[in-house]
Amino acid sequence: MKNYSKLKLNSILPILLLVICHNLSAQYEGIDKDYFDFPIQPDKTNFLSGTMGELRSSHFHAGLDIKTEGKEGLAVYSAAGGYVSRIRIGTGGYGNCIYVQHPNGTTTVYAHLQRFNTTIANYALKQQYKRKSFTVNLFPQRNELKLTKGEILGLSGNSGSSTGPHLHFEIRGANQEVLDPLKMGFSEITDNIAPAVQRIAVKAMNIDSRVNDQFGRFEYSLKRKDNVFSLSDTVEVYGQIGIELYAFDRLDGAANKNGIPLIDMYVNDELYFEQNIDTINFSQQKNILIHTNYQAQKETRRRFNKLYVDDGNSLKFYDATFNDGIIDVKPGDILAIESSLTDAYGNESKVKFILKGKKVSESISQQITKRPGSYIQDNTLMLFQDRDSILNNITLYNQEGSLPIAPTYASEKTNVYLVDLRRFLPKEFSYKNKTIPLHFADRIPAANAHAYLSDTYSLTFSKTSLFDTVYIRARHFIDEDDVEVFEVDQDIYPLKGAINAEFQPLGKYDDLEKYHVYNISNPKRPGFVGGKYSDSKFAFSFRSFGSYTLLKDEDAPEIKIKSVKDGRISFTIKDSLSGINSFEAKLNGKWILMNYEPKRSLIWSERLDKNKPLIGEFELRVSDNAGNESIFKQKID
Repeated sequence: MKNYSKLKLNSILPILLLVICHNLSAQYEGIDKDYFDFPIQPDKTNFLSGTMGELRSSHFHAGLDIKTEGKEGLAVYSAAGGYVSRIRIGTGGYGNCIYVQHPNGTTTVYAHLQRFNTTIANYALKQQYKRKSFTVNLFPQRNELKLTKGEILGLSGNSGSSTGPHLHFEIRGANQEVLDPLKMGFSEITDNIAPAVQRIAVKAMNIDSRVNDQFGRFEYSLKRKDNVFSLSDTVEVYGQIGIELYAFDRLDGAANKNGIPLIDMYVNDELYFEQNIDTINFSQQKNILIHTNYQAQKETRRRFNKLYVDDGNSLKFYDATFNDGIIDVKPGDILAIESSLTDAYGNESKVKFILKGKKVSESISQQITKRPGSYIQDNTLMLFQDRDSILNNITLYNQEGSLPIAPTYASEKTNVYLVDLRRFLPKEFSYKNKTIPLHFADRIPAANAHAYLSDTYSLTFSKTSLFDTVYIRARHFIDEDDVEVFEVDQDIYPLKGAINAEFQPLGKYDDLEKYHVYNISNPKRPGFVGGKYSDSKFAFSFRSFGSYTLLKDEDAPEIKIKSVKDGRISFTIKDSLSGINSFEAKLNGKWILMNYEPKRSLIWSERLDKNKPLIGEFELRVSDNAGNESIFKQKID
């Protein structure tokens, strides 16, 4: 973490605000408010299940998710005149998707469609046959597929990674940055509801900081009066403190929890933090993992919006920050914290509470919640032990030697030890003649290539693997159930890019060529990773920390015929372990398109020439990720 020093913003705020206002106008310059029509059920009240900038698990939501009454097949209209610049068809992501280029330089995007209009569908079908692939990414010639404003371009659906029927709609600027459609003044959407704040978190930002005499991150519920949310009690703190909010916005007529684009925070009337998610750059989508508190999300399943800019965060929508939003509190300080949250329609809520500076104490009266084993927050390791009437010191050990330490603070029953991992990376510690392993392997710096080599495994980090320094706890062993486990920390650190790994199998295997790497962080649902076995090692890459093992998938995919009618044959295809990888069908030896909807495990044929009957020798081959193949053959009369 950084060391933060006080700076005065008074002299530079006017300049900052001038630059901010100029940038905001530039992003939407040349776009008339009435340029776009609403793309679905125009001139009727519509409801949203997602807004732009909403905090999702791996990205900021781009555009709007427009409800379709829980059904598919509603007409989707081109929001403005233009031509189809891109067509994507796939099993994940946006599914069936159309991009329309407009004369003013903008692009609109329509995703998760059930189908395209006849002209676009015929174009896409010909390209699928030409490429012999269901999945395609097409770029028609300029003006090859023209659309007028209000023309039907397709029907709404549930294709791709959609979790329910809806239309995903985006407006993109000249550089393909995502703009907020709600700024276009669509009358079809109504919002008179201010954002709601459910919880705040107050976090000690370094080893010397405290929150109510303790190190850590502490959540508080809020009481509400009108649109003001507040804490009943003053929070006593010391040192560098970070604030986080768990909040959401609702729109009229829908219960969905949507995103909040505008959030600021003032400390004694001085602006410390301001975010404005006015546009989204796709190249920075992964930064949501550090814009929110990733570790807290894994522990509580709540996505807290940080009101500070953490190390490794390169997002550009923080309009102004002071000390990167970190609050430096000294004993005796009384700090009034006020945060405003504003949605795209100008509805505003406020959060108000008081921080009071207090001296650090080694003996505290509050109850301490012990965590089993050890706990890491940023650069600090926390260890907990029962307090003894005589002996309370512990001893840390690593390859370089030992380090005895006393409790950093203690209650009547519990000792808490804080270790700065930047200075000492322990392999184990002892207390009362008992030794407890910690399994730290290495300290991995961000923005640098780095490699760690152990006896049976290695880890290789690129310059873009990490947002910030991590302290790897790794081990490779056979567990009590004789399962080989390659454990690379817990999933508490967000990864910016992939990490490459190699390990030598420890277990006994009949044929290693048939095994693959699986993530077993959830043992009930192993996730196929893959990897390659060569020179007595398995090599693979991963994008989240966790536990991995080797499994053999010998079962071929299951193919069940569903129906043959109206010139179409359909099947359900499933695989029990590694998952479906590919499929191919032929009729009388010639390739035939099979459409695939993995959410329903459904696959069905589509002829290029709809007038030709589906007659002859039909063959379908389906392969899983482990290389197992099933073949279905049938003569169709």
